[in-house]
Amino acid sequence: MQNKKGNNLIDSYEKFLTQYVSKEDFFEFGLKETIYIPFDKVEKEWKNLKNRIYQNRTVFIRGFGRDAAGTHLFLNFYEKVFQNNQVVKDPTNNQQPTKLLENLTGLKKNKDIRNYQVSHIFGKTKNVFAFTAPWNIVFMPKLLDPFTGHEAKGKMIDEYQKLFQQQSYDKFKIFIDEFNDIVTDIKLTQSIEDYFAEMQDVHTNVKIVKKFKKAVYEEFAPIDSNA
Repeated sequence: MQNKKGNNLIDSYEKFLTQYVSKEDFFEFGLKETIYIPFDKVEKEWKNLKNRIYQNRTVFIRGFGRDAAGTHLFLNFYEKVFQNNQVVKDPTNNQQPTKLLENLTGLKKNKDIRNYQVSHIFGKTKNVFAFTAPWNIVFMPKLLDPFTGHEAKGKMIDEYQKLFQQQSYDKFKIFIDEFNDIVTDIKLTQSIEDYFAEMQDVHTNVKIVKKFKKAVYEEFAPIDSNA
């Protein structure tokens, strides 16, 4: 099958169904057919993303809370802790990662590839350093969705996620280690603690503060190198 440009159309369903299906083969299929951004383009875009964050330029995060009602808490957090008031909620919660993937891989969904979806390898979608980090997003065959979604549970799922995250870490170790250095920097961790100390003094809803604090510490936790 070809697309409008005359190139072969990559269809993950067709690729999967031509192979013998066992757990090992299924895992191998998922790891092999995941589409990553090329290393050199990851390096360039990662540098660009960091510059935009620190230079108070537009960067994106996913919405926080039910119907994104708590997103303003993260926006205020970034304004105070990072002096960036240009953080924007992604309109669809995946628009910017999709755009970035398409631009840097040269593959358009439903034109060059079909039955693939955008996936965040390590999550952390409310972290400005991770939501559009080129080392954190891939095109994944939709068949693997039950193994990578937030609701996914079980031993087999844990096994696949570990393999997937380890493969990804091995590919982009230098950038993920740098992310870990950023989120564990003593000046940043102190700034976060100070921010919440002040927030607790002025915010009357203790429950909201507690929930938001938990979310921030999860978002800014380092990524385990032994994924």
